[in-house]
Amino acid sequence: MSWLGDAMKTIESVVLLRSKVEQLNLELYATNRKVEQVIGTIIQVDRRLIRLETIEEMRSGAKPLPRIEG
Repeated sequence: MSWLGDAMKTIESVVLLRSKVEQLNLELYATNRKVEQVIGTIIQVDRRLIRLETIEEMRSGAKPLPRIEG
């Protein structure tokens, strides 16, 4: 009887573990979507900043600022 109980506990553990992995996959998918949105926002802000810098450089006649590398 002991081996049957052990087998049932093992099966239960596998099912629970599988359920947790599926939940983590869903959470990871949601996190990836949010990260993609943040990246999109950062790209938009970067483009707008470049436009503002260009307008200011043209308005003031100043030399362009050195580029930030990275």
